[in-house]
Amino acid sequence: MSLHTPTLMVCMILLTATFALSLAVVARRTQRDGLFLWGLALCTHTAGYVLFLARGQISPWASVVLANMLLSATLALMMEAMYQFQRRQPPRRWIWWPVALVGLAFSALLEHTNARVLLSALVLSLQSLQLAWVMWQRWHSTPGRGKWFVLVALALITLALLVRAAANATGTLALQSVVENHPLQSMVFISVMVFNVLANFGMVVMVKESADARNETLALTDELTGLHNRRHIQHTLHQQLAQAQRSGQPLGLLLLDVDWFKRINDEHGHLSGDRVLRELAAHLRAQLRTQDIIGRWGGEEFMALLPGTSQAQAQQLAERLRQSIEREHFHSHDGQALPVTVSIGVHSSQCRPQESAEQLVREADGALYRAKELGRNRVECAQAAMPPSPGAHTA
Repeated sequence: MSLHTPTLMVCMILLTATFALSLAVVARRTQRDGLFLWGLALCTHTAGYVLFLARGQISPWASVVLANMLLSATLALMMEAMYQFQRRQPPRRWIWWPVALVGLAFSALLEHTNARVLLSALVLSLQSLQLAWVMWQRWHSTPGRGKWFVLVALALITLALLVRAAANATGTLALQSVVENHPLQSMVFISVMVFNVLANFGMVVMVKESADARNETLALTDELTGLHNRRHIQHTLHQQLAQAQRSGQPLGLLLLDVDWFKRINDEHGHLSGDRVLRELAAHLRAQLRTQDIIGRWGGEEFMALLPGTSQAQAQQLAERLRQSIEREHFHSHDGQALPVTVSIGVHSSQCRPQESAEQLVREADGALYRAKELGRNRVECAQAAMPPSPGAHTA
């Protein structure tokens, strides 16, 4: 059964124009999330079908060549939008060469309808596969389920176009005009409408899910260092302490403070201070064990949680950290080498049910304060389990 092709095309134009108008209301070019370019793609799609519908009433250069170029440009703009959503630089030659190919080929095939139908189906199928490949390259780093809607939409339209190409190649579909009624024509236009619904819904959901994931990350992460922020490390401390008390295992805690950090800011500028903190955070991540949890406690102060670690073991780890930081080369904003040392306060829970997270922090903070008073660049414990670190000296 074939449906009335011009009616299907009018429905397609109204559907796509509605999506384009809706995105125009919510999309912002400055946000660079891909929605603006996606909306622009819907505009070219709408314009292309308006020209198709005017076939016979306007120049064939507009209703054939330009209309098909606009359809190809739709998928090219969708690829540009996907690259922008993924925050990648788009390879524009790779994206736009099919549009140029359609323009040149259709100019030469104005009198050959079936050849144009075959070429259009193959080129648009290839572009759909290109877009699917772009998505697949960042599949695992794209959060949520919106990507599945776009992928299913691309699979559907590619299948419909390839069926159309096969029917044209075997003579099953022999058209004199794009507005002719034919069951395969109806199938293709219905597939395009479903593609529109699935792909547009999927793209909007992808942008929302990505924004939600970024907001969640920002809520838990220190923007400067990339470590857990104070709120998250404090929440994790309560969880880890409760787990340690249930299991009977100790929980070590380190408080690290950069020595003379104000001097770095005053003499080399705040950009240099920020760089030191970023480099120190990367160094701490690399030196700590897989099970350890590190976060920025505030300013130039960091907290490390050491599950299953006794006071003696925590002190040994703290001393290794202190020595490795003293040996490490840190840099100012202009690349100048800066000597950096830290003072570290150590405490480990004794698995007492009444022991609180606040008490654990207070004990470690007292040990850190003592390390500062005794000359800095040293490790001090809330309850001495080992002799003071032999390498300590005034910073």
